[in-house]
Amino acid sequence: MSEARSRKVLVIGAGPVGALTALSLHRRGWEVEIWESRDDPRGKDTAPSNLRSINLAISARGLEALRSVDPSLAEQFQNEAIPMKGRMIHHTDGKQESQLYDPINGQCINSIGRPLLNQRLVESLPDTIKLRFNTKLSRIDFDRKQAYGSSPEYKEADDIGTGFDLIIGADGSWSKVRTAMMRMESRIDFSQSFIPHAYIELHMPADPTKPGGYAIDKNHLHIWPRHSFMLIGLPNKDGSFTLTLFIPFASLATIKTRDAASAFFREHFPSAVEIVGEKKLLDDFENNPRGNLVTINCTPSVWSSHALLLGDASHSMVPFYGQGLNCGLEDVRVLNSVLEKHKITPTTSLKLGETDPSLELALKAYSVERQADLKAICELALQNYTEMRSHVLSPLHHLRRTLDSLLTRLIPSSSKLATSLHLSLNTDPFPTKRVKGWTSLYEMVTFRPDVPYSEALRKERWQRDVMAWTGYVSGLLALGGAGVVGLSLARKWFDRR
Repeated sequence: MSEARSRKVLVIGAGPVGALTALSLHRRGWEVEIWESRDDPRGKDTAPSNLRSINLAISARGLEALRSVDPSLAEQFQNEAIPMKGRMIHHTDGKQESQLYDPINGQCINSIGRPLLNQRLVESLPDTIKLRFNTKLSRIDFDRKQAYGSSPEYKEADDIGTGFDLIIGADGSWSKVRTAMMRMESRIDFSQSFIPHAYIELHMPADPTKPGGYAIDKNHLHIWPRHSFMLIGLPNKDGSFTLTLFIPFASLATIKTRDAASAFFREHFPSAVEIVGEKKLLDDFENNPRGNLVTINCTPSVWSSHALLLGDASHSMVPFYGQGLNCGLEDVRVLNSVLEKHKITPTTSLKLGETDPSLELALKAYSVERQADLKAICELALQNYTEMRSHVLSPLHHLRRTLDSLLTRLIPSSSKLATSLHLSLNTDPFPTKRVKGWTSLYEMVTFRPDVPYSEALRKERWQRDVMAWTGYVSGLLALGGAGVVGLSLARKWFDRR
C-alpha cells in the first residue's frame, strides 16, 4: 500500500467562492492550488474597472459561510461593508418611501464592492497555497487527471500541467470545468435562460457638501421602480453610489439618440438626473456596456470523485434577491458539512488521481442535498425582479408586508438560530427543516442561514395559500352577512306591503 499523502485539489477561479473554497480545504489539510485568469488583486486599487460589476449585498448566509471557515473574515467584512436596513423607494414625483427589511429586529444586508471583497479573500490565503494568476484553463484530461493551462509567464511552454485528485470549477457562468465535465458525463442536465432585460452600470459621484459625501441615505438600497424597468443604487465607502439600470432590450433599442436618452431619464428618473447631473448620467448610459442576465442550472454538479462545480458554475442566477454571492459562499459551508459527515480525511493512500469511492459518495451526496435549494433560489431570484420593479408600488404589497409583520409578532418562529447559534461545526448545515410560526419570505431567505432555500419557498407558498383562503372565507362571510341583512330587509318590506 502507498504511503499516506495529502489530497490534491485544483481550484479554477480565485473569485470570492473560489478563494473561500481554497481556504476551507487548506484548513482541512488538503494540498491546494488555484488558477485564476485575471491579475493578482492583492495591493491593487479596488475601484470597479470593467463596468459590469453589480455591487454585492452580503447577508446572513454569506457571513455564516465566512464564519464557518474563519470567524475573523465575517467580522472584517461587516466592518468594511455598509449596512442597508431597507429599500428606499423613489417615486416619479420625488417622494421617498422607506421599506425596512426587518421592522421587528432591525437586521440589515450589507453593501460591498466585488473588487474589495475579492481582494480581501485572496489576501487571506496563506503562502502554502499555490496561486497562479494570469493562468487560463485550456483543457482537462480526466483519464490522466491532469489539467492544462496557459500563461504569459511560461512562453516557452505550450501548456502548464498539473495533476489533481479533485478539480473544482469556481470559474463562473461560462465555466470551462463544467464544459469538460459534460464531455465526460452524458447524463448531466444543463439549462440556461436569459431574461429579456439588459443591465447598464451608471455612477452617482460623492457629494462633498453632504455628510460622509453621500448624496442620498447610505443605509438603504435605493430603487426607482417603474414597472417594466428600474434603477437601483448601492452605496460605496467613498460616498458614491453604484447605479444599475435594468431595462428590456426592446425598450433600450428605442433610445437611439442622446436627446432620446435625456427625455427618458427626465421622464422616469428626474430625481436621479438632479443628483447625478444630466451630462454624467448620459455619458455613462452611452459609453458603458450592456450586460446580459442569465439563469444557469447544472445537475448533478459533480463527476466521480474528480470534479465539482460551485457558485455560478453550477447555479448562476439573476441578481434581484441579492443571493448569488451568498448562495455561492453557502456552497462552501454545505460542502464542508458533507465532507465532515462522511468523514473524508485530508490524506489518502491512493495514487494521485485514482478514484476514491468514499469521496465520490460524499460529492454525490452534496449534489443531491443542494439540488432542491439551488432550484428554489433561482426561482425566487426571478420572482423578486417583478417585486422590485413593480410590486413595491402596489397597495397589496404594502398590505402583505403589514400582515406579515403582524402575524410574525402574533405567531413568531420559535427558532433563533440565525442570531444565536453558529452553524460552522454542524454536520447538518440546515438544522431547521420546517419553519414553525409565521415569518416573511425575505426573513427566511436573507436572515436565516439555518433554513434551506427550498423550505423558505415551501413555507412562503403555504403562507400565501393561508392568505388566499382567509381572504376567500372572509369574502364568503361578508357576502353571507350581506345576504342575511338583505333577506331581513326584504322580509320587512313584504310584511309592510
